Amino acid sequence: MDLNRIKAIPVILLGMACSPFMLHAQGIEFMHDLDAALVKAKAENKIVFIDFYTSWCGPCKTMSNEVFPLEKVGSFYNKQFISCKVQCDDNGVGVELGKKYQVNAYPTLMYLDKNGELLHSAAGSSSAEQFIELGKIALNPDRNLFSLIKEWNAGNRQEEFVSKYFKALKTAYRGEKLNNDFAIYFNDLTDKDKSKKSTFELTQYVKPVPFSPVFTYIEENRKKYDKSVGRAQIDKYIADSYLWYLKNMIQPKNLKEYYSAKARFKAKNYPFYEEFDMFYSAFEVMDSTGHIDVNEYMKRGDAFLKKYGKNNDSYTIALTSLLGNCVGKADEGVAGIKWMEDLLQRKRDPKYLDTYFYILWRNFHFDQALEIAKEIRANAISTNQSTKTIDSQVAMIQEYREKLAKRAAENKSK
Repeated sequence: MDLNRIKAIPVILLGMACSPFMLHAQGIEFMHDLDAALVKAKAENKIVFIDFYTSWCGPCKTMSNEVFPLEKVGSFYNKQFISCKVQCDDNGVGVELGKKYQVNAYPTLMYLDKNGELLHSAAGSSSAEQFIELGKIALNPDRNLFSLIKEWNAGNRQEEFVSKYFKALKTAYRGEKLNNDFAIYFNDLTDKDKSKKSTFELTQYVKPVPFSPVFTYIEENRKKYDKSVGRAQIDKYIADSYLWYLKNMIQPKNLKEYYSAKARFKAKNYPFYEEFDMFYSAFEVMDSTGHIDVNEYMKRGDAFLKKYGKNNDSYTIALTSLLGNCVGKADEGVAGIKWMEDLLQRKRDPKYLDTYFYILWRNFHFDQALEIAKEIRANAISTNQSTKTIDSQVAMIQEYREKLAKRAAENKSK
């Protein structure tokens, strides 16, 4: 046996693994220092692509595990960009960079010129094809966000452009600029243009919050929208806006502002106030530290859904989702299982199954959860959607079950 030849094999393989070709084929080549990336971008006259991510973000992991490593993605991005990863929950430079570049959602996929100025941005996970298309938009001076902002600042207020501009800002999670610029745009319109159906549709997309000038105008001028939009749609828009605006304010840091806003809402004497107030009461069991009394939450949720649950399916989804976040033991939150089963009995909408699956496994009803997972997977296949998410969740449940079984066996043997 030739021992020298055997020893040489690992060296050859190592050389292959480290070759530029193999690195390129593995996907995007990332740097982890933005300052260094900008220096390299200047030297090579390229744009910088940044993946702003956190350690806890599921969609970030999807991009990192399923999109960034693809050869076709690496082939495009390594040629066109200097790529950099920035972790925004590292308690250091990443946190500060997130603040500097106004990162409000994860992952944020951002493109900077060689001087560090924003060219384009979008948030959320995407397919490989969508991600490559996003890069092409960033490279195109006639299509990227920078060009749209420049055109807006130059005074373009044509309806088609304005729609494209505000949609680009929302996609980029530039919330502050979106709301400020839309308020300016709306204020400059004539009353006739404000009440146009197309303007209302854009307003629905931007979602100005209750008590803001734009929302208040629509609220106080409902009759002007009767012909273009219809009273029923306007009334629903106003009610839904209050419903979710106030519900989303129920957070430890916002409780004072929440109760103040709810008092202002009550003073308007809308007929749906009592229903909304009872819905909010379940979430009001949260204390100033964010702790939730689960038993009281389930008690209030039960009472509310028995009285008003059939009015809006989203009530059940919202209540069950939070309960799933708060439990993690066998039968700790079984009320949520019943809530979802009642909803699915009324309307077995495939989009509700994810929440049902979640509350099942959070209560350790693993067998039942896995049956629902089969249905979710079959629905995904029938609509040509990826099954990777549900497949990974099933794998996670099976691994978790094994750990619990092992722990139980160890405790029994003691």
